[in-house]
Amino acid sequence: MYSLHAQSPSSSVSGLVLDNSGQAVAHATILLKGTPYISHSDEAGRFEMKVPSGAYTLVLSRVGFLEQVLQIRISPGQRLVLNTFRLISQNDLREVEVRGKTDQVLRKEQAFNVNVIDLKGLYNTSGDLNQVMSKVAGVRVREDGGLGSNFTFSLNGFSGRQVKFFLDGIPMDNFGSSLTLNNIPANMAERIEIYKGVLPVELGADALGGAVNLITRSNPNYLDASYGFGSFNTHKASVNYAYTNPKNELTLRTNAFYNFSDNNYKVKVSPIALSGDLAGQRLPEQEVERFHDGYESATMQFEAGIAGRKFADKLLVGVIASGNDKDIQTGVVMDQVFGARTSRSSALIPTLKYKKTDLFTPGLDVSLYTAYNLSTNRFIDTTRLRYNWLQETVPTSTAELNRTQLRNKDNEALLTANLAYRLSEKNSLAFNYVMADFRRKSSDVENPDNLTFRYPQKLNKNVMGLSAQHKTRLFSATLFSKLYMLNAESFEQVQNGTSVPDYAATSTSTSNLGYGAAAAYFVLPQLQMKASYEHTYRLPEAVELLGDALYIRRNSALKPENSDNVNVGALYSFELDQDHRFGLEANYLFRNSKDYIRIDQRQSQPVDRQYINIGDVVTHGVEGELRYSWKNTFRASINATYQNIVDKEEFLTSTNLTGTVTSPNLGYGYRIPNIPYLFGNADLGYTFQKVGAALNTLSLNYSLNFVEKYHFTSAQLGSNNQDIIPAQFSHNLAANYALVNGKYNISLECRNLADNDLFDNYKLQKPGRSLFLKLRYFLSK
Repeated sequence: MYSLHAQSPSSSVSGLVLDNSGQAVAHATILLKGTPYISHSDEAGRFEMKVPSGAYTLVLSRVGFLEQVLQIRISPGQRLVLNTFRLISQNDLREVEVRGKTDQVLRKEQAFNVNVIDLKGLYNTSGDLNQVMSKVAGVRVREDGGLGSNFTFSLNGFSGRQVKFFLDGIPMDNFGSSLTLNNIPANMAERIEIYKGVLPVELGADALGGAVNLITRSNPNYLDASYGFGSFNTHKASVNYAYTNPKNELTLRTNAFYNFSDNNYKVKVSPIALSGDLAGQRLPEQEVERFHDGYESATMQFEAGIAGRKFADKLLVGVIASGNDKDIQTGVVMDQVFGARTSRSSALIPTLKYKKTDLFTPGLDVSLYTAYNLSTNRFIDTTRLRYNWLQETVPTSTAELNRTQLRNKDNEALLTANLAYRLSEKNSLAFNYVMADFRRKSSDVENPDNLTFRYPQKLNKNVMGLSAQHKTRLFSATLFSKLYMLNAESFEQVQNGTSVPDYAATSTSTSNLGYGAAAAYFVLPQLQMKASYEHTYRLPEAVELLGDALYIRRNSALKPENSDNVNVGALYSFELDQDHRFGLEANYLFRNSKDYIRIDQRQSQPVDRQYINIGDVVTHGVEGELRYSWKNTFRASINATYQNIVDKEEFLTSTNLTGTVTSPNLGYGYRIPNIPYLFGNADLGYTFQKVGAALNTLSLNYSLNFVEKYHFTSAQLGSNNQDIIPAQFSHNLAANYALVNGKYNISLECRNLADNDLFDNYKLQKPGRSLFLKLRYFLSK
């Protein structure tokens, strides 16, 4: 990557733009992404613009040609002359003849096992980010229902909180349920980086086996607005806007989105009668409509700041405001039916982003991201009725499950700082520091005298990382080490010789050292081999260690998880007569995880459950992907993932008021239940050019998702067909018509085309066939 230095009026960048036949291309747009600097090629194809020194992403575009992206670095006073650009017609997709590679390719070729999803081609889809990522090899997103439902994100066998999520490098651990990936539309982001196993130091997370980094759009000036509606009274709207003043370099950025759905799709159930002669008995299977599953959420992000100054390449101050209202239809399984329980959440998050290359001295780059999260989560259960799927009710003494109007007020300070120094052209050092300070205050008007509300609930995490990197044209290697520190304050129940429970404050402090290495080598110009190893830790999250004062009981004795992760992979690409391009990728993964944190499976009740450490879990897995494209017209891909996740802990241990309890682990030596072990995706797409007019295109896309059958209870304990989630096929179709070079867009999607029965966690049924129409307007200056 080229880079940027202190401001210097004498610095400039220039070049020549030609088409593939060698003719000059006039009126091509050349801009430095995220800055107000923009230029256009003249009649001879030449361009030049004066810019401050520093690191830039240069984007070159012209109607009818493929966009090109180049990383550049300009030193103070330097007149950087780029190699000739060869613009490729959209009807003639050949190798781009420019020096450098796209940002996506550069990130993909890191020594780390990473998938980069470029979202620019997905802005017309109705899917959220979860649905986009579910097509990636090794990724499985398991949802409890429709729009806004709870979900489990699984990455190469690790799931839930073992995988970390970031928004522009800021951890999203406690952003609230209204700001999760199943709420965020693809329009909001520029790309998604999915790290499998080993993480780069700059992310600095205590992830056990991977992370997802969402990078928001950096266009200096644009407007992107969309609205869509579809089955189950679903509505989605989004507005994304950015403006940069070329005179004073002031930048304003806004992202806003809204989601609503009744989620009243039909499910197949065997209701349990609540009255009459058959009370308590299971009725024959029938199809009913979900009646209490509404969801509504809204989020707005606003940022203002400057770019391209002597003291800052980027300085943005912003705020994120979000909230949601959610009806709760089911519990852990379909037999737990609710008709009035609800949850609500809201969050207000001030943010600060700062970045400067060559701070004080050439080669010293600094970035700082900080946020303060103020969120409130409410759980409401006050209706003295019990429901079944037929909407029959019977009176209860207190509530549907547990009478409560619990309010958890969570405050969390977040800080991520990165410091990188280039020792030479081939060698560099990097240091990262991440701090998260979490505090919770609970209250409940239904139980105002609850003694546990008086005790502190605090969680402080500090993660520091140091890395050294060596990189040449063919070889790159990284050595790193991370220090994980945890301090927590909570409480536990103690014996006092009476029947009245008593509690005492507790504190926990841990310190663990992780380490690892990653390397990549181009054996051939189109063949890259990768290998990485990491000994890593994941610190317990607030809900695991502190509980939620309602459904999850605290466990102050919970220890950090740790894992030894190994990834070995290869990437290969080749062409046939320039029109046919192929890409192959294959990876092997090994995970040996100890002190695995999960809900105690011996606790069958839906409330007062507890997270415990269960010992040793070993994973062996393979994944592969094949991609093909013909010109800029036809594209196809297929991927598959196999993961064998086995419980290697012989005995389970838990602690209660009577002491420590040890029992044989009946799952020892068997696959972990309720986790898919074989799944895959296929995707086909075709684009018709000049449909109705020269600048109009029509794109058709088909996708298939497959999941092999698996047990959601321990298979070795005599599970029958009722405990098996059957093999599943989901077929999806999409059509998009783009007018005036993408300024106006109309898309129509059909999900689950065959209306197959689809399930995820504990056989919770997902929506059947659905349709969605989306209208989008895009304007870029």
